[in-house]
Parts: sequence; structure tokens; C-alpha cells
Amino acid sequence: MAGNLNAKIIIARCAKTKQAFGIRVEERENDWIRTWAFPIDEKKASKEGFDTNTISGTLQTDPEYPGCPFCGSEAFIVCSCGKIGCNGDLEYKGVSAYYKCPFCECRDIVHFADNFQVSGTGY
Repeated sequence: MAGNLNAKIIIARCAKTKQAFGIRVEERENDWIRTWAFPIDEKKASKEGFDTNTISGTLQTDPEYPGCPFCGSEAFIVCSCGKIGCNGDLEYKGVSAYYKCPFCECRDIVHFADNFQVSGTGY
């Protein structure tokens, strides 16, 4: 008998276009796996309650994950504001990478991590 599937939609924005997209994640063996991404209207996402979804832990990528629906980037950045965007607009200076968050527009050095917490979108 198969177990219950724990899947959620989290909201992200494209770093290049600032357009919102949903990322479908599912829990597999205590990891979260990104399985799909699609354009989404932020107001509709809020009505669906997607802005209240929270995940914590590792976030892996399924081989079939299509990446950002606007720029194709498969990677993402978690900003210090707690929101995520694709990393399609990283600026490299020497050995450092800088990222401008498509939500709060802060510009910071990128720190890569395996564990984190993502929650809501703060409309």
C-alpha cells in the first residue's frame, strides 16, 4: 500500500523578469524535491493559500524539473527575506556572486546552502 503524498506549491519570482511562478515540491524520504514549475498569478496564488505554505530542510531537483518558466534557470536563491527566486540574474565579480532579490530588491553576496526554510510570499 502506497503512503500519502505530501506535496505543496511554493511561490518564487524570476530574477530576470520579476514574474511570479509556482514550484511544486513533494516530500520524498525526508527531502523536498522540486518536480514542476509554472507561471502563476500572485493574487490567485494567495487565494489558494500558496502564500502560507512552508517547507524546511533540503530541496533537491527532480531530473524532470523544467526550471524557471521565464528564463529556464534550474537553480534558485533563497534571499535573507525568506523568499526565493531563480538565479538567472547572478552577477559575478571575481570569486563572489551577487544577487538582486526579485521580491525585496536587496543586493547581496550569494551564500549557497543545502538546508533552509522557505515560507509564504508576503504579499
